[in-house]
Amino acid sequence: QPQHSDRRLSPPMRGAGSRGERQSYGIVGVDGFIYFKTGDAAGRQLNAKQINSHISNASGADELLALFAAHSASLNHIHAANLWNKLGKQRIERRHEGRLEQLVQRTLDLVSSCDARALANVAHGVAKCGLQVGVVRSLYTAVAEAAVRGGLAG
Repeated sequence: QPQHSDRRLSPPMRGAGSRGERQSYGIVGVDGFIYFKTGDAAGRQLNAKQINSHISNASGADELLALFAAHSASLNHIHAANLWNKLGKQRIERRHEGRLEQLVQRTLDLVSSCDARALANVAHGVAKCGLQVGVVRSLYTAVAEAAVRGGLAG
């Protein structure tokens, strides 16, 4: 399974046994990698404000997860909260689970930076995505601990 730092910037080669599924931000190859065309928002370097804008304006889970895949290393806690908030409103399919699990791991790295609103957006979005408890238990624990540390426990 590809790691979040793996990114390919050119489309897969067409040939025997090669197929791809078109997405708004690239092509998902049979190997599970998302291939981006040069110049796509998900394939070029964006600043923090641009990333947040692209997340806010994405039209579906595929675009959101492609943005995450392309920019995971530069995501901050605001981006993660925005991603989960938007993903919680999308139709999540089984094929999204691997990338969502990677987002869970990346979000764990960012939870300590979240304010109350971001923690709420993460928790709500994760819950709405319906991932397996074993996948999200550590994230729920981290969100709860961050809320208590932040004085949000009532």
